[in-house]
Amino acid sequence: MSRIGNNNTPFGVKDDYLEGNQGIYQICEFLGEGTYGKVAKCRKLWSQKLYAVKIMKSDRAGLREMETMTLIKHLDPDQNHLVRMHECFSFKNMTCIVYEILAESLHNYLCKNPNLIHLCHIRVIAQNLLKALRAIGDLGLAHCDIKLDNIMFREPNCANVKLIDFGVALKAEELATMVKIQVTPFRAPEVILGLYPLDKSVDMWALGVVLACIYYGQYPFPYHTEYDTIRAMVQIFGLPEPKVLCMAMHTRTFFIWDDVCGLRLQTPEEHERTTGNRINGVNRVRGFDEVIEAHQRMFGLHDVNDHIVFTDLLKRMLEMNVA
Repeated sequence: MSRIGNNNTPFGVKDDYLEGNQGIYQICEFLGEGTYGKVAKCRKLWSQKLYAVKIMKSDRAGLREMETMTLIKHLDPDQNHLVRMHECFSFKNMTCIVYEILAESLHNYLCKNPNLIHLCHIRVIAQNLLKALRAIGDLGLAHCDIKLDNIMFREPNCANVKLIDFGVALKAEELATMVKIQVTPFRAPEVILGLYPLDKSVDMWALGVVLACIYYGQYPFPYHTEYDTIRAMVQIFGLPEPKVLCMAMHTRTFFIWDDVCGLRLQTPEEHERTTGNRINGVNRVRGFDEVIEAHQRMFGLHDVNDHIVFTDLLKRMLEMNVA
């Protein structure tokens, strides 16, 4: 029996090879697994070239990613910092997309390197990803799943990155519907509050959280529950504007009317009573000034003005009042 077929996966990969349109790919090892499939490191037969092949069931999810990658394949993947697709094909009821091999994800890098990253490297990452968002935005697409795992370094010991995994990308008109997108740490407030219709700004929020993660060395907002996240946002940025709260569908889940001060955030006890969710009474969040000081202690060459400019950029990206 094939060593690959023994894996406990959502669907069986019964062979050690995949027959594509441009060649046969021998599976060397599996690199990761997600909701919709697996990613395998493959060697193209009669070649020394290695590829990352995403293997999915030939269902709607697999076909959707294939369609999205077909839309963006005409963009220059290096100039626009998008993962390069070589081909996509169907094989034995599986959808396979062949991508270039990249280095490690931003998530893995941060786990292995707990020290703060110098601002000059963060700038390179920010510039790369802003260019990627502009490129797909010009096509009318939103990525909808920007997170540390979906950003990969192009090469070891290199600050340049690429955006990967377009499996849940949506067209702008699809965002107008009531969709639940993004994982909680990177979920935009308009998604949490139900401020429809959504738009491509959800990607800008998620990118702001990514850059804040790199800058802070940790997630900027707690994410055990959506209430924890909203409470931290309010602590840092203040209450959303009244017109935002009036338009949002889920305002009453997090806010309450007070005869003295008007609409305010529920206390942890009030939220527990109405939802049954267990809330941590302590919600320690770090402000931007505190993080600037941490960078100043770590790095000798430190220009405070550069950090103020960068945190101003973060504040513009992490805009709660999008209505």
